[in-house]
Amino acid sequence: MQKKLIALAIAAATSGAVFAQTNVTIYGNVDMGAMFRQGHNGTVANGQSQYSLQSSSSLSYIGFKGVEDLGNGTKALFDLQYRISPDTSTGLSTAGHQYVGLTGGFGTVVAGYLDGIRYGIYGKYNPFGNYSIGSLTSMTTQYDRAANALAYISPAFAGFTVILATATNTQGAEGSLNTVHSPMTAPTRGNNGDDRLLSANLIYANGPLSIDLDYETTRAVGYDKDRLYVATTGASYDFGAVKVSGVYDVIKGDVNSFIGGNAVGPLLGVPAGQRYDRRNWFVGATVPLGKFSVLGSFGQVKDKTVSNADAWKIGVGARYALSKRTELYADYAHIKNDSAAGYSIGNNIVAGVGVNGLAMGMKHSF
Repeated sequence: MQKKLIALAIAAATSGAVFAQTNVTIYGNVDMGAMFRQGHNGTVANGQSQYSLQSSSSLSYIGFKGVEDLGNGTKALFDLQYRISPDTSTGLSTAGHQYVGLTGGFGTVVAGYLDGIRYGIYGKYNPFGNYSIGSLTSMTTQYDRAANALAYISPAFAGFTVILATATNTQGAEGSLNTVHSPMTAPTRGNNGDDRLLSANLIYANGPLSIDLDYETTRAVGYDKDRLYVATTGASYDFGAVKVSGVYDVIKGDVNSFIGGNAVGPLLGVPAGQRYDRRNWFVGATVPLGKFSVLGSFGQVKDKTVSNADAWKIGVGARYALSKRTELYADYAHIKNDSAAGYSIGNNIVAGVGVNGLAMGMKHSF
């Protein structure tokens, strides 16, 4: 629930392979499935139901990435990714991450339109990733990418990696957001209104154990009481027979803190003059059974500002690998809202509908 940054899709470029000249790779993912959603509780109204045919467990995209050996252990790298909508044939509908940078013994520096660190942590530790109906991510009001972003990824040392990131305006050209802030407290000129981000992520990876600690803050230039603070931790341990994982999230915001072109209070039902305060958490498990795998996740959004606005979500699913690149999937999810909560089943691709969801389909990566 906040902008966060960073594209850790740099692994392929920093794998240690040596390229004598520019090496460009085309890669992508195509997902098509049937999704049915219905049901009501909390403030989700009775009668909501929808059948759709679309990308249902993962994002569909195509990308172009490459590296060039510059000598002395330094390489230039780039990655240009575009989302596609195979169900509607709208082509390259939206940009995914886009960046250019340098990598070497000093680490990696990239700049552009970068994937969010916190968003990546949710996808890394939830068995369903970020795009299945079984994931909690669609209930946490996250932003998956930040514009005008710069990031540094350190070399790994004794299992530790550090990522530092910033963005001068997370959602558009600098100076473009001033008029969307409420209340207006700054003149409409220069960089006033820019939604600036600072983010720091510490990662530890050692065999079956993985841990992430992330802290982020944003503020709108020229505005008072406008800061948003996020602290996120995620962890997993692979026992072989089962992999367990979880995330705990603390989000606090001033009365005028900013999310997605709106003051956070009115957007999320916070009473006038109060700070925004929320906790998100989930636990998950993945059980591999040969070509099959079984997934499960349970999580909660706990609102500490608005009364009776908590909600929990359970997701169960299965995967069957037809090959290393192609798999079949089936996911089910249910949300239970408190009386003042209105979370519905979505998958970060489409808006939510109902409180029960079933999705089945196939995806192929290349």
